[in-house]
Amino acid sequence: MQEHYQNGTRDLIIMDESNDISVDAECRGDTCNGGCNVCEHLRGLMPEIGIIVLLFIISVIVGYAHTAVDPSSSTMSLEGLEELVELIMSLNAFEIMLFIFFNNAIKSLIAFVFGLGFGIIPLLFVVLNGYILGVVTYLESMDNGLAYVAIAILPHGVIELPMILISAAMGLRMGLLVFNALAGRDVALKQEFLQGLNVFFRFIAPLLLVAAAIETFITPLLIALFTGSI
Repeated sequence: MQEHYQNGTRDLIIMDESNDISVDAECRGDTCNGGCNVCEHLRGLMPEIGIIVLLFIISVIVGYAHTAVDPSSSTMSLEGLEELVELIMSLNAFEIMLFIFFNNAIKSLIAFVFGLGFGIIPLLFVVLNGYILGVVTYLESMDNGLAYVAIAILPHGVIELPMILISAAMGLRMGLLVFNALAGRDVALKQEFLQGLNVFFRFIAPLLLVAAAIETFITPLLIALFTGSI
C-alpha cells in the first residue's frame, strides 16, 4: 500500500514537472512569436525596402551634387531649418530627446499610413529627406570635413535611417496593395496594415527612441571629442 502510494506520488510529480516544462516552452514560444513575426514581415518587405533604399541613395547624391554645383540653392532647400534648430536649442536635453523621437516617429508613421494613397507619400518622404541629407552633408563637409559629418550622423543614423526607410517601405507596400485591390486582385490589405502597425510599435518606434537618445546624449559628446572642445 505504501509502495503504491509512493509510486503514485512520484507519477504526480513527474506529470507536474512535465506540465511545467510544457507551459514554459509554450511561454517561450509566445515570447518569440512577436519577434519572429517582425522578422518574417521584414523579409517579405525586401523588394520594397530595396526600392526605398535605392531611391534614398539617389536623392542624397542628387542633393549633394546639386549643392556642389549651385551652393545658393541650399538656401531654399533648408528654409525653415534654422528656426527648427533654434527651437531645439531652447529645450533641455530630455526635451530634445523627446522632440527628436516624436518628430521621427510621427513622420515615419505618416509615411506608412499615408502609403494607402497609392504609395506616393512615402516616396516623396524618402526623396525629400534624402535630398536634404545630401545638401547638409555637402555644406558640413565643406566647413568641417567628411569625418566630422560621419561622426555627427553615423552614431544615431545607423539606427534611425533604417527605421525611417523601413516605415516608408511599409507605406509603399500598402500603396501597391491598394493598386492590386483596385485591379480586382485578392489582397489582404487589412491584415498587412495591422501587421505594419505591429512592426512599427514593437520594433520601429522603440529603436527610434534609442536613436533619439544617442543623438541627444552621445553624438554631441563624440563631436566635442573630435573637435577638441572638451
